[in-house]
Amino acid sequence: MNYRTFGKTGWQVSEVGMGCWGIGGQWGPVDAVQAQATVFAALDSGINLFDTADGYGPRRSEELLGKALVGQRHQVFIATKVGSIGGRDGQPLNYATPEHIYLCCDASLHRLRTDYIDLYQCHSRLHEHREIFLEAFERLQERGKIRSYGVSSFFTEDVLAFDKHGRCEVVQVPYSIVERDYENDVLSLCAERNIGTLIRGPLAKGVLSGKFAPDATFDDQARIGWNTGKGRRDFMQMVESAEKLWPMVDASRSMAQISLAFALANPAVSCVIPGAKSPEQVRENAAASKIELTSSELDRIRAIAPPVS
Repeated sequence: MNYRTFGKTGWQVSEVGMGCWGIGGQWGPVDAVQAQATVFAALDSGINLFDTADGYGPRRSEELLGKALVGQRHQVFIATKVGSIGGRDGQPLNYATPEHIYLCCDASLHRLRTDYIDLYQCHSRLHEHREIFLEAFERLQERGKIRSYGVSSFFTEDVLAFDKHGRCEVVQVPYSIVERDYENDVLSLCAERNIGTLIRGPLAKGVLSGKFAPDATFDDQARIGWNTGKGRRDFMQMVESAEKLWPMVDASRSMAQISLAFALANPAVSCVIPGAKSPEQVRENAAASKIELTSSELDRIRAIAPPVS
C-alpha cells in the first residue's frame, strides 16, 4: 500500500481507504460477521482510513466499524459525517442549532467506541445554515472530540464556506472515469488550498467493476433509482463507457483496479474510498495501489467520458 499526505492535516493515509456505506446494509444485506471480516481484511491490506456516516444504515455502519476496530483505534483514521440522518425515512433533522450537531457527534462517538473522531464532515450540501455546522465543528475541535473537519460536497460554494477560516482540511467529492465534472473546479480548488480530498464513487456504484450487464435491475436503496427514467438512462450510458475499458484489462489488473488507479493519477486526489462488503472486494481495491497507468493509457481513459464543460 502506498500512503499520501492528507492535505493540511499532514497525516499519512493509505491512498486506498475503505468506504463503509456498504456494510451499513443499504447496498444489500451484510451480517456483522462479514462486516467485521471485511474491516479486518482492509487492515491486513494496509488500509488505515475508514469513511462512514451516521446516516449509513442508518447508524449500523458506525456501530459495526467501531466494533471491528476495537484494539486498532490508534492505528487508523476514522472519518464520519453528520447532516443526513433521518433523510431516507422522511424525518431529517434541520440542524438549525449547533446543539443538534453536538448531540449527533456524541452519538457517533458512542457507536464508534472512541473518544475522538479524526475527520468530521458535513453531509448536507448547500445547507442554509453552513455557519452553524462551522461553529459546531470548531467548538468540537476545541473540546478534542474531533481532530479535523471538512465537507462532503461537489459545490465550490461549500468548500469556500467551510474554509472560511482556512481550517477546512478535507473535502469529499465524487470522481471517477464516468463522473469527471468536478475535476476542474472543486478538485483544483482543493489543490490550490492544500485541502485533502476523499474520492467517493470511484467505481460509480459498481459500474466500473464491470459486473453489470446493460439489462441489470436493482433493489437496494443505493441504486434503485437506476431502474427507471433519467436514472436508467444514466446507468446505460455509464455501462457503455465502462465496456470501453475491457481491452485494458488483463490478468494483472481488473477493471475496478484500473478505475481506482485512474482516480489516483490525479495529483489533487489524496485517497479513494471505494465501498466494500466482503474481504475479497476490499483486497482487490487495496491492490489498486500497485497499479500504474501510462500517460497514453490515461489519455485513452480520459477520452471515454470527458467532463461536462
